[in-house]
Amino acid sequence: MVCIASKQLRVEIDELGAQLRSLYSIPQQMEYLWQRDAAIWGSSAPVVFPVIGKLHNLSYQLDGKTYFMRSNGILRYETLPILAQGESYVEFLFTSTQETMKQYPYQCRVRLRYEVIDNKLIVTAAISNDDTRTLYYNYAGHPGFRIPLDENESCDDYYVEFEKPETMNIYEVCESGQLLQKQQPFFHEERRFFIRKNLFQKEALAFIHPVSTKLHIRSLTKQTKITVDFTGFDHVGIWSPYRKEKKLSFLCVEPWVGHTDFYGYEGDFSKRDGIASLAPKKTSVHQYSITIS
Repeated sequence: MVCIASKQLRVEIDELGAQLRSLYSIPQQMEYLWQRDAAIWGSSAPVVFPVIGKLHNLSYQLDGKTYFMRSNGILRYETLPILAQGESYVEFLFTSTQETMKQYPYQCRVRLRYEVIDNKLIVTAAISNDDTRTLYYNYAGHPGFRIPLDENESCDDYYVEFEKPETMNIYEVCESGQLLQKQQPFFHEERRFFIRKNLFQKEALAFIHPVSTKLHIRSLTKQTKITVDFTGFDHVGIWSPYRKEKKLSFLCVEPWVGHTDFYGYEGDFSKRDGIASLAPKKTSVHQYSITIS
């Protein structure tokens, strides 16, 4: 486990998948990140690359060949070496191997940087194509935030508020987690919705091209807010696992480059809707941030 800190935030990251494990407010003496529970969700903030969510039948076609890949890609399952580290930052490096290329047949690197500045955590992913052909990928953040923060609160006290008024659709989602090629309206010149467990009966809320570049998780009973800045991302997913017999205990905010697979899609990986492309020997940089205020 790696620890970085400012005077306001202490952050811990696991070398396995370079996954965020703790986001602790020092002045408030409060943990904001979901602390893993295998009975509910055994992760906390996986780095999602090169696919988001589940592929249809956990497989895809590329150049006439079939490849298999687990949910949310390959990076989350790899132990990553540390490239550089200081008091307030750390950098990890994923490099493709013969084993990873059996699932994702590209020579590539992903350099992940976590940096704390005051009350803000900045997460930067630099994706490099070391191959001789165009690389196709999705990338997403996936931090899960504890909801509610105090035992005397309910998740019903919390709401998500977008930065700007939105008129926005969401994709419909099937029970296996893939998107359906059908949209339904969610906002009409509105900014916020209250967090309710039943919203997640069919996995994530997949918001399509928001005009906002930030959203906040706020409470009716607290002044504290969590702000996620997803400038430069295509879409944003909001997810919590639905367990009929359990209360909602955390909320994930997922900045998406592209989106999860459409149900039933069997075309070439390079033709997937919203897929990002990267020319040989080029690097693409994606960055989001979390602010506790």
